[in-house]
Amino acid sequence: MSNEKASLRRISKRRRLGLRNDTNQNKQRWILSYADFITLLFAFFVALYSISLKNQGDSKLLTETLEGVMQAVQLSVQPINIGKVTTGKAEDEAFQELTPDRGSDPSPSPQQNIQTVVDKKLQVVQELNQMILTHLGEYQQNGLISINESELWIEIELKAGLLFSSGEFELTNEAVAVLMSISEVLKRYSYPIVVEGHTDNLPVSSNKYTSNWQLSSARASSVVDELVNGGINPQLIAVLGLSSEKPKVRNSNDFSRARNRRVTLKIGKQEAEKLYNYLFE
Repeated sequence: MSNEKASLRRISKRRRLGLRNDTNQNKQRWILSYADFITLLFAFFVALYSISLKNQGDSKLLTETLEGVMQAVQLSVQPINIGKVTTGKAEDEAFQELTPDRGSDPSPSPQQNIQTVVDKKLQVVQELNQMILTHLGEYQQNGLISINESELWIEIELKAGLLFSSGEFELTNEAVAVLMSISEVLKRYSYPIVVEGHTDNLPVSSNKYTSNWQLSSARASSVVDELVNGGINPQLIAVLGLSSEKPKVRNSNDFSRARNRRVTLKIGKQEAEKLYNYLFE
């Protein structure tokens, strides 16, 4: 009988010890949950910080910081081998979803912006050339219309003989048709336009004007009015009367003076909201 009681006491003691061991193990299980929570919280704040980055220098700084932190975590935290080991794959996927993909940034690069500007310039020149060839080819062959390109401007030159009667500023019917064709192309873009009026060096013989300054300005104004009527934004166009101060050739004879009497449309190569901003700001 005493042997049976001793056996029962030993069994009871083992059970109590086993319960304590299980209790001690269960008490330490909270460390794993706490570590998982801290890791997720850290990943969340890192993701928020990465979203605020704006350049590659910040991204590099974030990468270096993460490497340093993770190395410190690996050195200081010892794994607790309780049950099946987790890999942290879900945490990595959550971090990737919160982190913006800089490789798929939809904003164009500076090189793409430059290429777009160049393509639009070429498109304007090609459209103008095609329009002149298709609708105004006869005037071009006779030297009444020409198109040239400089570093800053696309220039359409119209001879005064096509646009006006001698000494007048009112547009001829042919001139109206020509300017309507030009405005059909230019109104689709936001390029600034300066319309220059030029005369020869002979004094004006009209009672309407006292100088070639007035005549050149009035002729350029007539062209601007027609272009605006054709759809050109009035904030992108201006008049410049230059009298005889900018001749193409010397005013030595009637032929050369006829070449100097002209109106030139100078079209800027950079789009703008207003001509004034394009020229002076």
